[in-house]
Amino acid sequence: MGLLSGNFRARRRASARALAFAGGLAVIACGDADGGAPTLTDSDATTSTAEATSAGPVTGDTSGSTSAAAGSESQTGSSGTGTSDALETTGEPGCDALEVVDRGFLATGTTTGLTHHELCTRHDQWWIAVPEGATVELALTGHAPVDELYFTAVVAYPDLPAPVDPGDALLSPFVSANGETVTRSFEAPRSGEFLVQIDASSELVAGDYELSVTCAQRCELETTRYPVTLVHGWTGFATIGPLDYFYQVPEHLTDIGYPVHVTQTDKYNSSTIRSMQLAEQVDELLVLWRARKLNIIGHSQGGVDSRALISTLGYGDRVDALITVATPHRGTYIMDLALGYVPGAGQEAIAFLLNLVGAISQDEQADAMASFYSLSEQYMQEEFNPQNPDDPRVEYISYTGRTCSADQFLNPQNDCQDLVDPLIGWGHGILRAAQGDNDGLVTVESAKWGDYRGEMIADHIDEVGHLLGVTDPDFDHKQFYLDRARELADALH
Repeated sequence: MGLLSGNFRARRRASARALAFAGGLAVIACGDADGGAPTLTDSDATTSTAEATSAGPVTGDTSGSTSAAAGSESQTGSSGTGTSDALETTGEPGCDALEVVDRGFLATGTTTGLTHHELCTRHDQWWIAVPEGATVELALTGHAPVDELYFTAVVAYPDLPAPVDPGDALLSPFVSANGETVTRSFEAPRSGEFLVQIDASSELVAGDYELSVTCAQRCELETTRYPVTLVHGWTGFATIGPLDYFYQVPEHLTDIGYPVHVTQTDKYNSSTIRSMQLAEQVDELLVLWRARKLNIIGHSQGGVDSRALISTLGYGDRVDALITVATPHRGTYIMDLALGYVPGAGQEAIAFLLNLVGAISQDEQADAMASFYSLSEQYMQEEFNPQNPDDPRVEYISYTGRTCSADQFLNPQNDCQDLVDPLIGWGHGILRAAQGDNDGLVTVESAKWGDYRGEMIADHIDEVGHLLGVTDPDFDHKQFYLDRARELADALH
């Protein structure tokens, strides 16, 4: 996953020449000289019409609109202002401070339109998302009221501090002035978000520019802005190990272009412990992917762990969206039975749960019981939820499954298309009698959190593609997770 292209040294030399050239012209711009605009040549640059064209997008807005898609970041400054009032100066020899203006997200296949570059602003930031292996064309057109003002664009990883040094760019700087359109090809070295920084040669003169991004090669690939992190749940089924928990899902998403990683925490332990293990891996993933944030899809207890990560551990600034799948946000009644919090078949519940976690050692039994407690209704409703309010910076989305016993399945009036796996049939019957529709371990009502978007034709095991990819014929678990990734991409996560 090479981070820079093979001609990096040559690009660094080109960057140095561009910077030296920019410095000289900045002196001219601040003085009284009548220097003309630079003659710009570059073997990698091509000139087209001043009106940047649009092509089919790789990701994001697929409408081909000629306006930039609004990103999640706040935007400052103004855009669409003509050049008639662009010759503005402060009346002072310089500015007290130079702003870095976050302009938001620019979807592939769109253009910023005429964007006004304000006084005392040297750097505008735009964000794009490109799948690994895909190539996009970036087109920059600078419109300035005086010859001395021109614009330079660089592409870089988004985790670099602003403003980005052109020497750290993934693409050598390219320059536009006098209405000239300069295009440059960019092949993404990894999937996800990239920064496009637009620099003006002078902070004392305002002007306008346009930036567009269009797909050139491998346009069938897709990506989210931020990496997709799959977080497994309370596991221990005999044939499901944590490395293959989401059966063939990571490979399926990666083949289409999405940046995906699967975390691994204790098979069974409290969400307090598991969330701390998750935090260590999130820190590593942000560095690995050169990303500012990531998205999480958590199944079962994985959703609880992720909520603890965001709220208790304060990772709301590093998680953009959380999708929970069959997560017991209000606990699951079976755990309360097993722990004796409610009257009923306590011993049967204990036996059922221990059978699911499989053979465990004496030392591991304490961890298993801690896991049971973390998923109980008593703990989730009385302790966890009050202590872990939703972070307003994160979008919370939820789904769950619904299955049926044999007698329900055979009755068409129940509109049930999935027959519960015998492994969790006892749990389904207990939950159905006590609380209604469920997936064998979690009720539909308990799984609803944030923006609840519906149920799958699946039980708790089918939801992650087990056993070994054999699910209900009407449920394709790989398509389900691909739809979730596309959902994140469409929402600019």
